Amino acid sequence: MKKIKNLSIRTDLFYATEEGFWLDISGNIARIGMSPLVQESTGSFVAVRFEEEGASFAKGQSFGSVEAEKHVGHLKMPVSGTIVAVNEKVLENPRLLNTDPYGSGWLAEIDLTNWDSEQSHLLSGEAEVEAWFETEIEKYEDKGWLAES
Repeated sequence: MKKIKNLSIRTDLFYATEEGFWLDISGNIARIGMSPLVQESTGSFVAVRFEEEGASFAKGQSFGSVEAEKHVGHLKMPVSGTIVAVNEKVLENPRLLNTDPYGSGWLAEIDLTNWDSEQSHLLSGEAEVEAWFETEIEKYEDKGWLAES
């Protein structure tokens, strides 16, 4: 875990920066969670909804929705795959997205269907992840989307 400004960031994961997710890859399964930067700027989550396990999605398709203090919107699939598990704990307690984004606040696990061609579109590598988060945090602070650290 790397501390960047006031956020704790895991630099060993893949990040879908446009969709605002991290991906932890194990074999052909990806565990998907929300980027700490996104959850810090949207406020407390109050509701989460997922599509059913077994449903397949192309990159960019909606696989659920979230409602927070400052945001209501769709969860856009960061890579193509089939949902094999959803986090029931997050459905019961959406605040886990805020309080434990890398632990019990994960969203879903998917069986990857196009990983070989899609992984190159994701941010990865410790130096790259650190640099991207540092730049983005500055942008968010300049716009007043995050509290000054």
